[in-house]
Amino acid sequence: MISQPTNLSTYKDQIEFLKLSYHDYIDNDEFSIVKVHEWDLTFPFNSPTFRSDYYSFTIVTNANGSFTVGDDIFELHPNHIVVACPDSYFKIHWTDMEKVYNIAFKKSFILKHFPGGIDNIMEFNTTNGYCCCVTQDTMNYFEQTCIEMHKIATSDLCYKNDLMANLTLNLLFFVQLEKENEPEFKINNEKNNKIVIDFRQNIENNFNKLSQGKCISVMRIKEHALLLNLDENYLSKTISNITKKTVNEWVNKKLVDEIKYLLKHSEKSMKDIAFLYGFNDLNYFYSFFKTQTQSAPGIYRKMHQNT
Repeated sequence: MISQPTNLSTYKDQIEFLKLSYHDYIDNDEFSIVKVHEWDLTFPFNSPTFRSDYYSFTIVTNANGSFTVGDDIFELHPNHIVVACPDSYFKIHWTDMEKVYNIAFKKSFILKHFPGGIDNIMEFNTTNGYCCCVTQDTMNYFEQTCIEMHKIATSDLCYKNDLMANLTLNLLFFVQLEKENEPEFKINNEKNNKIVIDFRQNIENNFNKLSQGKCISVMRIKEHALLLNLDENYLSKTISNITKKTVNEWVNKKLVDEIKYLLKHSEKSMKDIAFLYGFNDLNYFYSFFKTQTQSAPGIYRKMHQNT
């Protein structure tokens, strides 16, 4: 029996749902750091499906498993680090674990202490997140930083939030450097253009509201242009020139990822999934999905739920 996605979005609510212990400082939903290996987990461990409102920064010192975010699956092994972005369905699987640290934070937390420039750090040129394998020396640095952050988080220091925000950004810089050192990575000075960042954030906001039933339609070029106070043609050319993908390609990619996840990891009916994402015509939903994936949604579900 596949569990339905929960409606829990905050880190604290998700921990309570799993009946796991947490320190009192997590009453602040904007930031937390936990030693996952100190939780009383039974392996193999499979989490329910959540949709977070925070960034998740998982430092895998020694463990094995996988992190599914949207339609991306990140394999987790010793010396792996994964940053998962908010507003996507996710679940995590652990086969075994010795040491794992998890930092969860909202963008608003970082902005309070570092109001400028953080979009460039959190931009991995992908929708759902980024995963990399680091050297042992780098992992040692990450682990020592996590231990220090945990001590600060659970202390009574007056400026502990400033310190934790600083250390979190420091680790994110390291991950960004790992990304830039990959052979296939091409530095594009314009990739973090504010219009692109705001456009992609608006896509995430739109789909987050759809999943919560707070909105009934997928935003397209007209709605995005109005929200950004831009001419449609200018927005279209800006997005295409900088990202090499059109506005519709960005929106459709996110839409298909969301549908795929629910087909694979939930028992929601086709009608419910279609209605959730603004398809009032079930036949059009089938046609759209098949055009985008070359597979009918029913066949896609059977193929992935049987594997």
